Order: sequence, then C-alpha cells, then structure tokens
Amino acid sequence: MRLVALTALLAACLPYASAEAARLVSAKGSQPGGYGRIVLTFDTPVAVKARVSGTVVALNFGEAVAAGSERIAAGMPDFVSVVRRDPDGTALRLALQRGYRVNLQEAGEQVFVDLLPDTWVGLPPPLPPEIVAELARRAREAEAALRASKPAAAPKPVIIDVSHAPGRTRVSLRLPHDAQPTFDDADEGTRLTLAGAWRIDDRAARGRLKPEIGSIRIENDGAGARLTAIPADGVTVETGRDAEEAVIDFLSKPPAVAKAAPSADPAADPAAKNDHTDVAKAVEPTAPAKAPAAEPAKPEIRAAEVPPRRAGSGLVFPFAKMVPAALFERAGIATLVFETTDPVTPPPPGGSGLVPLGPAQRVGPVTMLRFAIPSGSLVDLLPITEPRGWELVAGDGAAPSESLLAKRIPGGQGRVGIGVGLPDPGSATWLDLDGERVAVVTAGGVRRAGVSKPQRFVDFELLPSRVGLAVLAYADDLAVRPDLDGVAIEREGGVAVSGVARAAEPPVAEAGDLAIDREIWTVERRGDVGAMLRERYAAAAAASHSGRGAARFALAKALMANGLDIEALGVLAVASADDPVLDGEVQPALMRGIMTARIGRYDEAEKLLAAERFARNPEARLWRGYIAARQGRWGAADASLNASQSVLDRYPEDVAAAFYASASEASVELGDWDGALRASRAASQGANALTRDRVSLMHARIDEAKGGVAAALDAYETLAAKAERPVAAAATLRAVMLAQTLHKLALKDAIDRLETLLLTWHGGAIESETLAALGRLNIEAGRWRQVFVTARRANILAPDAPASRAMHESAQALFEDLYLGERASTIGGVEALALYFDFKDFAPAGRRADEIVRRLADRLVALDLLESADDLLEHQVAHRLTGPARASVAARLATIRLMEGKPLDALKVLEETHLPALGDDLRRARALLRARALSDLTRTDLALETIEGESGADAERLRADILWGARRWREAGEAHEALLGEVWRGRKPLDEAARGDVIRAGIAYGLAGEGLGLERLKAKFSAPMAESPDARTFALLTRNDAPRTSAFREAARRATSAETLGAFLTEYRKRYPDSAVPERGSDGAAPRADAEKATTPPG
Repeated sequence: MRLVALTALLAACLPYASAEAARLVSAKGSQPGGYGRIVLTFDTPVAVKARVSGTVVALNFGEAVAAGSERIAAGMPDFVSVVRRDPDGTALRLALQRGYRVNLQEAGEQVFVDLLPDTWVGLPPPLPPEIVAELARRAREAEAALRASKPAAAPKPVIIDVSHAPGRTRVSLRLPHDAQPTFDDADEGTRLTLAGAWRIDDRAARGRLKPEIGSIRIENDGAGARLTAIPADGVTVETGRDAEEAVIDFLSKPPAVAKAAPSADPAADPAAKNDHTDVAKAVEPTAPAKAPAAEPAKPEIRAAEVPPRRAGSGLVFPFAKMVPAALFERAGIATLVFETTDPVTPPPPGGSGLVPLGPAQRVGPVTMLRFAIPSGSLVDLLPITEPRGWELVAGDGAAPSESLLAKRIPGGQGRVGIGVGLPDPGSATWLDLDGERVAVVTAGGVRRAGVSKPQRFVDFELLPSRVGLAVLAYADDLAVRPDLDGVAIEREGGVAVSGVARAAEPPVAEAGDLAIDREIWTVERRGDVGAMLRERYAAAAAASHSGRGAARFALAKALMANGLDIEALGVLAVASADDPVLDGEVQPALMRGIMTARIGRYDEAEKLLAAERFARNPEARLWRGYIAARQGRWGAADASLNASQSVLDRYPEDVAAAFYASASEASVELGDWDGALRASRAASQGANALTRDRVSLMHARIDEAKGGVAAALDAYETLAAKAERPVAAAATLRAVMLAQTLHKLALKDAIDRLETLLLTWHGGAIESETLAALGRLNIEAGRWRQVFVTARRANILAPDAPASRAMHESAQALFEDLYLGERASTIGGVEALALYFDFKDFAPAGRRADEIVRRLADRLVALDLLESADDLLEHQVAHRLTGPARASVAARLATIRLMEGKPLDALKVLEETHLPALGDDLRRARALLRARALSDLTRTDLALETIEGESGADAERLRADILWGARRWREAGEAHEALLGEVWRGRKPLDEAARGDVIRAGIAYGLAGEGLGLERLKAKFSAPMAESPDARTFALLTRNDAPRTSAFREAARRATSAETLGAFLTEYRKRYPDSAVPERGSDGAAPRADAEKATTPPG
C-alpha cells in the first residue's frame, strides 16, 4: 500500500507532459531466476497495458512513443524470441517461447513487466529496493516543487551551423550574450558545455558533416546542453570563441597560415599549451594554392601590378577565391573591407601590432574590420597567392600602388560630377563610422590603386586609401556609383566645383531681311515659272567667278519660292562651297535650315536653326516653333509661334496660313479653344486645300472637346472620305476612336479600320498615334501578341514620339500583368512561354523581372521542359540573387534537378547557396530536398540524419522513401504503415495513396520475413482493403507463404522499381505551395476553357 501511495503522489506532483512525444529510453530483459523481467524506461511517465494473445504479448502505450534502444530478446532468450515495435510507436509486441502469465508494475518513468510460468506460486516478484527508495525521494522532491510553485525557465535555443573550406570544417554556435560555454576533453573527442537553460538546435547542421571528417553528438537536458565533437581518424579538433560565437574546427591538414607566421616563443604561445584557443586567434580556412595561369609576355610591368607572392608575417585573410577588398584610413583608424558572403575572422595579431577594434561587422554585401594604426607605422593591404587572399601589414613603408585622382565628368542637363579611375571596381556600400557616412568601393587585387592623400571638395572628401576608394559624404544626397572604368560621384543638382561664369544673354534683336518675303515670293511665282527658272539657270552658268555666288543664291531663292526645296538646297550647297563669303552669311544659312524643315528633316533643321547666330533671329524662332509642332512638342510650338506675329505679317498668305494652322493645332492640344479659333480664322485667309482641311479638322476637334461628339464624328467621317491624304488619315484615326468610345463601332471593326489605315498611311505623328490606338484596342480585345508587335513597330518607327513612349510603357505594364498580375491565369503555358521569349525586351527590371523568370520556370516545368527551367533558374542563382532569396530559388532549382534525375547537381546547388541564418520554413524545405538528393545518391544514413527530428507528412513520406530505396525492408514497412496513421479505424474507403502505402508495407514485411508485421497489417486493414480494387493483391501479400509465390515476386518487382519522387513532391507542395514547382508535365499554368474563349482574337 505504501508503494501505491508513493506512486500516486508522484504522478500527481510530476509536471505536466510536454507537447513533444515521450521517448522510450531503453527496454531491457533479464532472467533473474524462474521468471523473466522486462524493464521499460521512458523519459516521462507513460501508461502501459499488457494484452496476451496466445504466445504474443502486446504492450500498449497510452501515447505514441519515440523509439530507443531495445535488448529484450537478447537479455531473456528463454522467454522471448522476437520483439517488434508498432510503426506508430504505440505498442511493443513480443513473441514468447511459450505461454506465460504477465504481471505489470509501473514505477514513475519505469515499467516492470514480469513473465511468470504456470508453476509460479505466491506473490509476484517485488520491485527492486532502489526503485522504491527512488520513488519515495522523488515524491518528497515533487512536494517541495509544488510548494515552491516556481516554474522552471524554458530552455533557450542556440543555433548551430556547419561551414566547409579546404582542409577545414567548422561547427559554429551563435551565442546569446549571457551564454558561457566551456570546453573539455571527452573520451571520444572534445565537448562543449552550456550550463543552464539552454538547448542546442542542430537542425541546420544535420547531414552536413561528412563522415570522413567526423561527427557531433548533441545532449540536451535539465542541466544544460552539451555538444561532443568526435573526429575521424587523422582529423584534429581546434576550438575557440569570441563575443558572438563558439567554434569547433575539424582539421584534416595543418592550416597553411600557421607556417607563415610561427610564434617566436613556443613557451609564450597559448595555442601550444591549449587547443581551445580564442576565435580571435583562430586562422580562417585556407584555399589550396594554385599556380597562377600563364599570361602572354608584356613589354613592361607597371609598378601598380603586384606579382604573385607568399604570405608574410602580417595578418592573413585567406579565401577560396580572390575577393574584392578596400583599406582606408580615418582619424588613426584603418578600416578593412572584404566583399564576400563567407565569414571573416581576424587571425592572431602576432608581431604585427594590429589588433581589431571589435568583431567583424556585416554591412550589406561586405564584411568590415577596424584596426588601430600602430604609432609610427604605415598599414598596407597586399594580395597574396599562397594562400590565396589578402595580407594586412604594418611597417615603416608601403608597397608601390597606383595613385587615384579626381576629375570632372559631364552630367545630364549641364550638371557636373566627379570621376575617379579606380581599376576593377567592386560594389559601393555605405558605412556608418562614428556618425559619419562613408561610401566604400572595393577593388580587385590585380592592380592596386588608392588615394595617396585626402582630397577635399565642397560636398565630399576622398579619404586616404591603399586599396579601393572611400568617400566621406558632406551632402545627404551624394551618390557613389561604380562603373566599368571607375567610380562616379554625383548629386541630384550636380556637385559643387569651380567653373566659369556665364555671360548674360543678349536681348533679342529686330529682324532685317527675311528669308521668305511676301513681295519677293509674289514676283518669283508670277508668270511663266519654268521660263524664269531657265533664265536663272542660264544666268548662274554664265556669271563670272565674282558674280557666280549671287546668281546661284538668286536661283536658290526662286526654286524655294516655287516649292523646289531639294533642288534649292543642292544649288545653295554648291554656291556655299564655291564662295566662302556666301557660306558665312546669315541668310543662306537660315534658308538652308528652313528648306530642311520644309522637306521634313526636322532633327537636322532644328540643329541648323539652333546655331548661335540665330539666337536672336525671330524668323528662325518661328521655324523652330513650326518644327516643334511637327514633332508634337506643343508647349514650345505655342510659345514660338505666338511670339512671331511680326514675321508672319510679312510672309505670303499661303505660307502664313500653314503656320496659323500649326498654331491652331498647338492650342487645341493645350486646351486653349479660343486661341485655336483665332488661329484657325487667320489660317483661312489664303489657305490652300490642305490647310483648309487642317482647319476643318481643328474645328471638329474643338466640337468634340466641347461635347458636340455627334457633329464631330460626322465631320471626321466627311474629312476621312474627302480631305487631303494627311488630314484624311488623321480624321480616320479620330473617327474610329470616337465611334468606338460611343459604342457605334464594334471592337473588331475598329481594329480592322486601323489596320487598314496603317497599310495606307506611313510616317509622321499620324502613324505613331495610329499604332498607339491600335495597341489600346488590342489590349481590350486580349490580342496580346499583336499588342507587343505593335509596340515594337512603334519603337522602331519613332522611338522618341510621345505616342510611341506611351505605347511602350503600356506594353511593359501588360507584360508584367500577364506574368504577375490578374491576367496571368488567362494565358496557357505554351502561349506564356512564346510571349516571353519573343518579347522579353518588354520585361520590367529588378525584382519584378526575377519573379517573372521564376513564374516562367514553373510554366516550363508544367510543360515538362525541365532543362530550360534549369537554365533559367541557374542564371538567377549564379548572377542575379543574393541572401535568402537566392537560397529560396536554389531550392526550386534543386527540385527541378531531382525531377531531371540529377541528384548530384541538386546537392551541389544546395551546398553552394547554404546560409546559416535562414527562416525555419526555408531551412526545413532545403533539408528535405537535400535528404532526397542524398538518398538518390545512396547516402542513406546521411539522408536520414539530415531529416532527423523533422515531423510532418512530407518528412515522414521522405523517410519512408529513403528506407525503401535503401532496401531496409522492415524499417521501410514500418515507415509506410506509420504514414497511414489511424485511417484504418475509419469507415471510409481508402484512397489510392493510402492503398499504395498498405501494399508497400505488405511487400516490405514480406521481403523482410516479418511475420508479426504482416499479422498486424492484416488485422488493421483486412476490412478496408477487402472493399478496394486492390483486395486480391492485399490478400496475396498477407498469405503465410506469400514470399514464395511468383505473384508476390512480380508485385515486389513492380513496387521496387516504381518511382517515389512524385509522392514526396506532392507532400512537399502541400507544405510549401508558394515555393514549390508545379507537377512535371501538368501544364498547371493552363487557363480555364472560359478564359481561353475570352482571349480569342477577333476575326
């Protein structure tokens, strides 16, 4: 009774069970004498019940229990022949040698099961005295704990990570500030202990330590956490710590740097006495030295090109490959910067006198270290090749390097910037150093270059540097941008540098003789023009050398007055070439600009009329306004045309009418209806047919703007049918768009009319605007390919036209929406791929482009184009992404490579993109993929280690696949049975996946000769499988003689050769729907039928 009371009190006082499953620590059997005793030891009390069925005893647990060591049959062979654990962890089943009575006694975390023969008489065997004493002691302690009523602190996690370098594998623990690790020697290796409420979380390191290097063992309990490093043969262990982490290094060969700078006094070297050196004195992993590649002979070697050299006695920072670096000085502090994602740890100071001011700091893409410069010394940073990396030295002198100087560089809109010719620049990173903003630009090590002395400017200062560039900013908006040939330093409004003052612009002078004069033109166009031109030709030909220039000039004016501008330009060119005096005069040059504009060469004409000699010429300004109107620059056109009334008063009426018409167009575009009406009335005087039609078009546009859409539409249609061709084309465009807006013209008919217009009219703003309008209608109709074709055509014809730019921006927005927006579901996979590869010049830049590529890779997978998807994502991982985003895309790439049957390549990309600090979901997803790749490479134990402790349907499915692939049949059968869970208790029919797991479990048990497992499987699933399509197969597999039948062998052959990756990826997609790739060949991106119907092009 006392024992019962103690047990009850202990059960009441023990803390409540944790959310984690209980664990069976050990299960041992013994034969004390006349009976058999089984002792089950759990890590927390578990209810156990015994049930006897013939010669089989089932020990059922009150909850699922994790497996532990078991030595029952070995300890009591006279009583027990076979022991099996249920896959779901809820029972142990024992096959007895013969029938026994069972007596079960619970004692805290231990359960005693006695097997008594039929000849046993008297009381059952008692519990051992030490167990009774232990129960009493614990009951007293539990009473005291209840009285104290102070809950124990939850253990805090400590993250562990593994990194690799040639000759070195590092296990690092990121330590909270209050953690105090200790190192000591253990029997098997080196042990790190964290006393207190700590728990070492090794999920990120599972499966990443190569067996040939060694292994680690983690122990977490109430006293603290312990990590034991067990090296393999020929491998040594070094340890160390700093304020942020503790490290254990597995060294397969001595570090190369240790030979470069040996301690002068071995007795004074703490590393000679104790392997547990400080991390600040540890040497970074070294890369094997490689012979430099042979280079062609050069005529000379510049002083700034440092030849390959071995490491000296300075601080050596080795890297697997050469990384960009920078070293600069400020206020007696040397700042060292490396552009690398690898961890950087400063080596021991040795005799250099360089002691780091705190640990390395990570800032964006670079790692920064700061050192106090020893008094009277110069610091320098030298590239080295043995080992490959950089060496920081301090001494009386410095190696020669190229000196950098600042120079002016022109910027946009007259702004000025500063350029520095830094060879091989890396990235620019802003640092906050003691409250100052410093931009540092790293550089490669082929040509060492730096700033020899401070260079001060108004907005910034170039700090002294030995390698790279450091810019101390005085202005908040300072921008530092590396380029191929150096570094540009700029501000929004330009940097402040010395310059020359501009001269004040002179006032506009009054015009003298005009190039186009009404009286002269009237004379030139009167009478028989042909005869007059022949006379002028004859006069020019017969003129003497001194009079030839004037005669030719008169001929050019006559030709210009009669609309023969090209011929006039030819005559004027010959006259100017023959007469230098004529070439230097203003009017011939002005005529050349005017005639160039009249023949439609607007860019060339604007350059001619914008010359300095025409800055104050009103006639040149008038024609610059005309050019602006023809190019759609309405503001400039309106200002110039309205300011040139005095010139128009002296122009011929038909010429002035064209200018008034242009002024009317500019006013309409700017919304000045009154100004447009005034200009159109002026244009009516002396107007030709084309100008009259232009005025009528402006009136129609004014009507449309003021709400008279019906009258405007009628006017547009009339002009489209009867006006001169340029106006008819513009009227057709406006009629189509207005009718379509008023729903008086079907979308298909509107598209047809605009396409016809594009065939019949080319050039000018009309074609650009027609293309833009057609693009808008194609978007509305869902004709995506035609939209991009139209936009590309507009870019080719008039890239600078406002309509073309607007069309291009609209096409870019559509492209993004087709892949990332609502329209993504409306196009099929094949169409999406075709559009991307045909029109990827419309893709956005930056992160949105990267996301489009990832979506496109999913489409490729859905279409079973795995190799193309692999290429796209490989480029992203290798060249576009960094950090967690790169690790996430690498997981997608690894999935695709598993689907391609390339597990080694999948494992490689996961290793290359490993990061120690990833989110739990991403870390877990990558661990599952890594385990699958290892399994496909037959690295079974490493694969199981990688997902050790992971739970969930995807992890359990993967674990079963790994065991199945390794042909570990009993464990594979139990794993597949565990996947089924409690489904056998329900009355619903089993789905195809569940039936497949039942069949696999049955085959595995049969191949393993596991009779107990088959009997358990048969008892659970006979009824559900009897009603399924696989009833005959299940009945065959569960027969006693099944393994000897040919049907069983055939079923086993089919099952063992079946592919299991698909089932694993199905569970993986359920857990990670946003990051997983779609099913291979599913065409999962295909739209619904109604969506396809909605996007069918008209016609």
